[in-house]
Amino acid sequence: MAIDTRQTVFRALLLAMAVGALAGCATTSPIDRPKLAMGQTWNAPEVATENTVPPDSLWWQAFGSAELDRLIRQAFDQSPDLAAMAERVFQAEQQARIAGSSLLPSLNLSGGTGARVTDGEGTSRRSESTSATLNASYELDVWGNLAASREEAEASFRTTAFDYDTVRLTLASSVATSWFQLLALEEQLRVARENLGIAERTEQIVDARYRNGAASRAELLRQQTEVLNQRASLVPLQLQYRQTRSALAVLVGASPLGFNTDTTGKTLLAIMLPSADVGVPSDLLTRRPDLAREEARLQAADANVEQARTAFLPSVSLGLSAGASSADLLTLANPVETAGWTLSLAQTLFDGGRLDAQQAISESQRLELVENYRSAILTALQETDGALDRVQTSQHREELQQTVNERAARTLELTELRYREGSDELLTLLDAQRTLFQTRDQLVQLRLARLVATVDLYKALGGGWSYPAGNK
Repeated sequence: MAIDTRQTVFRALLLAMAVGALAGCATTSPIDRPKLAMGQTWNAPEVATENTVPPDSLWWQAFGSAELDRLIRQAFDQSPDLAAMAERVFQAEQQARIAGSSLLPSLNLSGGTGARVTDGEGTSRRSESTSATLNASYELDVWGNLAASREEAEASFRTTAFDYDTVRLTLASSVATSWFQLLALEEQLRVARENLGIAERTEQIVDARYRNGAASRAELLRQQTEVLNQRASLVPLQLQYRQTRSALAVLVGASPLGFNTDTTGKTLLAIMLPSADVGVPSDLLTRRPDLAREEARLQAADANVEQARTAFLPSVSLGLSAGASSADLLTLANPVETAGWTLSLAQTLFDGGRLDAQQAISESQRLELVENYRSAILTALQETDGALDRVQTSQHREELQQTVNERAARTLELTELRYREGSDELLTLLDAQRTLFQTRDQLVQLRLARLVATVDLYKALGGGWSYPAGNK
């Protein structure tokens, strides 16, 4: 390459470095979280902080169920919804790479060779040529527009990643809730069968008294009706059990046809009831992925506003080209070398107010996201405080219901003995039976409510999720 050609390229490179230094000064500033008075304590009457630990990423293992652990891991591996969300994360990552590539120069290499024959005035001329050209173009990010575009894409990628974390947490909590509901239905079926056994045993007592003339036909029919009612109560429970099992199968990404779970490990009443450290309300900002998502969306909106502002400023582009051509076919022997550079400036002079409107839209969208962020924080506070209150309330109710159940069982035992001796009427015995049946079923329902409330509390606390380092 000739000396003047090298000098031309060298001057262009110096110009690019000088303008690039100016571009490096254009940056977007980090956002501030919206100001919100959260309070220092929860409204729940008894916030337990002793003998508790913060939830970790495997929070469901605190319930001590190996089958629940297996089901949640299967859901993470096979859930189509989670897999689809993972693909969206990958797509957002590639979009961020595309946006980042705009900050780098583009290089294009072209080449060609050929021959042409020209006939005219009885003569024929043949010409051959071979050429190769290297072009480089670079849009100088003088005002930070391209950097803002990259920051918007990266914030959108983080938003999608936090969406994935939210879906993963929701999936785990849904599997846990469905699993506990399945165990509760199994326990209800067991209680219903035991209740049927009690009713059938009482029927035998009434039948014996009837055959001995100590009871009327009406009393026997009443007890037979109670037996039929207990048998009929099994049918909707069995249907609900099958439907809940099918719903659990879909959650873990399995076919509901032929799906079964191992329910022999622990019954509902044997499941451990862990206690999580809820911390202070402000901890939620770094514990919940959905709040991190809202913050990332706000960061993307800030970058979008920056792009709208820089759209009013001129764009600067630098182009470099170098090539060689030869009058021979398929060879660059004895080439003619060329080199050049261009610096272009483009400025919109009139657009009918389009850029003004775009900037106004971007700023309004940012304000909208600020309010959405505040709303998400308020919702997170309400969900956590509500879940904590339900955990405490269901615990107290279960403890009271356990006492009620013990008293009802003792009442039935004494009433049955008095009925055998003829001291009580059948209606008293029937009332004692129904009371026991109701209290036993209520005890199962309260244990389920307590477990579900604990799952909701783990979910409200982010399930052991924490804000990734470097993204705050």
